[in-house]
Amino acid sequence: MRQGDRLRLVRVLGMLGSAHDGERSAAALAAHRLVTGAGLTWSELLLPQGLRDAPRKDVGQRWADPFTDYVAAADSRLRQVRDENEALRREVRHLRQLLDGRHQRPRQRG
Repeated sequence: MRQGDRLRLVRVLGMLGSAHDGERSAAALAAHRLVTGAGLTWSELLLPQGLRDAPRKDVGQRWADPFTDYVAAADSRLRQVRDENEALRREVRHLRQLLDGRHQRPRQRG
């Protein structure tokens, strides 16, 4: 895409935050026309060069979102599992204490 078209695209994309529905719609259409008029797709324009040129995966393989930080997501999930595990351990300790206290009381005969 030529530098002038890029600058025009930046200005048009800035209009997507408009409070007016018609202005937003016109801006979106203008942006789409700028991109396709340059012979590009949105992914070709937005993806980093390395991801754009990477060979495509087979259809049967899972698609990977290049904008998702999988390490951060895994860390977050790991923290959730650890917290849940610790809560379950506390619950088991509490239940054991209740059971131990119940068995240690002398039984009353009625």
